[in-house]
Amino acid sequence: MRNNYWQLLFSPDSVALVGASNTAGSWGFGIMQHLLAPAQRNVYPVNPTVSEVCGKAAYDSVLDIPNPVDLAIIAVPASQVAGVLGECTQKGVKAAVIISGGFAETGEAGRKLEAELVKIAWQNGTRFIGPNSMGHADTASKLSTLAWTGKIAPGPVALISQSGNYGHRIIHNGMSSGIGFSKFISTGNEADLHFEDYLEYLAQDENTRIITGYIEGLREGRRFFQLARETTPGKPIVVIKAGRTEESARAIKSHTGALAGSEAAYAAAFKQAGVIRVDDDDELCDVVLALLNQPLPRSNRVGILTIGGGLGVVAAEACEREGLKIAPLATSTMEKLDTCLPPRWSHGNPVDMVGISMAENPAAFSSLWALIEDENIDAILLQAPVGLDADRLSRMFDNEEIKSFQEMERRNLGLLRQQVEEHEKPVLLVKPALEFATDMEILSSFRSEGIPVYPSPRRAARVLHHLTRYKRYLETAEK
Repeated sequence: MRNNYWQLLFSPDSVALVGASNTAGSWGFGIMQHLLAPAQRNVYPVNPTVSEVCGKAAYDSVLDIPNPVDLAIIAVPASQVAGVLGECTQKGVKAAVIISGGFAETGEAGRKLEAELVKIAWQNGTRFIGPNSMGHADTASKLSTLAWTGKIAPGPVALISQSGNYGHRIIHNGMSSGIGFSKFISTGNEADLHFEDYLEYLAQDENTRIITGYIEGLREGRRFFQLARETTPGKPIVVIKAGRTEESARAIKSHTGALAGSEAAYAAAFKQAGVIRVDDDDELCDVVLALLNQPLPRSNRVGILTIGGGLGVVAAEACEREGLKIAPLATSTMEKLDTCLPPRWSHGNPVDMVGISMAENPAAFSSLWALIEDENIDAILLQAPVGLDADRLSRMFDNEEIKSFQEMERRNLGLLRQQVEEHEKPVLLVKPALEFATDMEILSSFRSEGIPVYPSPRRAARVLHHLTRYKRYLETAEK
């Protein structure tokens, strides 16, 4: 049997599920369904009360399984977990995921039960996730021990979450934004493997480009700081750190038994280690989307291209609140814009295209090229009527004109990708109205060209704030 516990945890050849069940809606049933879905590894259900689970022969105990077991999933009442874990170690199982709750998060009696699990595991060289974990997943090996989270889209983002439910929310928010995931770990109480262990592993994981996390409290703060400093120059780390307020810190202790710790200490450590800290899952997904698809801005000078004056005012204010500078336009840029916009355009930044019509839509892209080429500008926030759905177009054009319009947009989106790469300047698209860029086919066309779409200037400006700070950190780290 292989002895690398990380490989056993994330790419096992054989899995035993202790607490497997035929009862729809139960943990044992949900996990079993996901384990069986790929049909590429041996799955052994353990349940002494039935002869089979989901069509697979069931065993009374892990010890009755005739073949080696790489990974054990334990989903039985807390009082039974120690005995089951002992049988797993006797069987030679070196990796486990303990789904069961009822340990340190419940008080002193639970802490004693949890300490017993650690003792059994360490005496026998077994490592485990949890207890009180929702499970984990690896999209490369098609492994999922999650009962409730459905199929996860593969991709280069890993998630370590100290909350199973909030991790589930991040995963689904990310997938709806077009983000795919390499691995997901619901760490639970971290009795054995800590957040820092997963961070160290993922820093070396070839399938992971960005590491994300939901943190309530770190057990090895100094180690996290050192690992983060070593990791962030090559892989961004984006985290939500809960517990800023007194009541949220109290809630954390009752959730996983962790201590929230000093807010000031966390803030300083994140900043010094180049960790991007965000407030919630929306902001996390917004930042990750940009990191995956856009270059980092050279500095904080922003160009704003907008279809209306009010939109430009709101965008400018959002940017300035985030410490971004509304850049003055170069003379050459002003001259270029004079040739493609109506005479009454704003003649400044934000560049107000003064309500150009759909027939004049190419002017939006011509104006965009002018801003990208401006050396005074490091990033662009775009609020223009691009990406119109077929229903809206049908109210303005006939079928042939619609096809021509959509083909023109496809070409320009391809050109935009080239311009972004050539000039190394991020371009973030903000919906100028809610009905713009909501069609899934249109969103897909933007995503295929790596153009992030945000619902408001505030969220786009916040992303540029994070990208700018991360770029500044990287420049400092290189010195």
